[in-house]
Amino acid sequence: MNEPWGISGPQFLLLYGLTLAVLVVLQLFLPALVRARTHPSTSTHDGSMPGVYPLAYLAGGVPRAIDAAIAALVERGLLRVNSYRQLSAAGERPQEPLERAVHAAAKTANRSMTTTELRMRVLDAPAVKAIEADLDRRGLLLPEDGAMKVRKAVFLAYGLLLVIGVVRLVNGIALDRPVGGLILLLILALVLTLLARAARGCKRRRRPTPAGQALVDRARADLRAAERPEEFAPAAHGTALFAGAAAAVALGGLAMYPDEELSTALSSPGWSGGWSGGGGGSSGGSSSCSSSSSCSSGSSCSSGSSCGGGGCGG
Repeated sequence: MNEPWGISGPQFLLLYGLTLAVLVVLQLFLPALVRARTHPSTSTHDGSMPGVYPLAYLAGGVPRAIDAAIAALVERGLLRVNSYRQLSAAGERPQEPLERAVHAAAKTANRSMTTTELRMRVLDAPAVKAIEADLDRRGLLLPEDGAMKVRKAVFLAYGLLLVIGVVRLVNGIALDRPVGGLILLLILALVLTLLARAARGCKRRRRPTPAGQALVDRARADLRAAERPEEFAPAAHGTALFAGAAAAVALGGLAMYPDEELSTALSSPGWSGGWSGGGGGSSGGSSSCSSSSSCSSGSSCSSGSSCGGGGCGG
């Protein structure tokens, strides 16, 4: 028989489709299997509570750590929240590395940004990598190298299969063979290749070791026991390490920010209209829209909304 590559069109389509299916299964399940078989670090931890940002990293990954820093800066008036739910830098540069990175990102942007935009600017900051390295050193994070290698291998396999399909398509067209089915599979292969590429480039959350998870569980128990989230202060050996909005956000996300109005503003994307509140926010630095001046002194929130009742009024 005079078949291209010694295999008929229907046979090639069957093998090509089965290979794609196998790669999809590997892409979906193999990284999780590799992670499940990854043994915790042999490093030991003394059980002491880490700082607020390492704890936030353990509880929710890099985005949670950045959100906790944003919460701390808003509470201290070093980030302003305007009536469009956008953030801008104010005041002097903070000293803590992650807070300094967040503040610098907001300041250098020369415009107000949503929480999501600001978070994206800080994801790869040296301060974030330093937190991860410190948690690794303490034995509080599981390694992720195996899963990353699997995702890279799957991406390369998709790419190779796509090239083979294109070569077969060119050959089929040259021989005046029907290629409709192959074109459909090639489109599917291209989509899967692009998805695999995106997954390979996506920074996955590093999971905590059992020791790291135990710290998070202990801190969350303390948070549940606290009468007010803003008074929450996880303790190590009887000594409170941190308190305030950053501690609550570290374990529960921006929805746990003590001021309900600011929590809504920080958690929601910016939009073209203002946000208003019913005056339920607390007074003081954590709930004012501007950084250092109070509402009584006549300062106003941006975009034409004046401060009042602990937040920006409509």
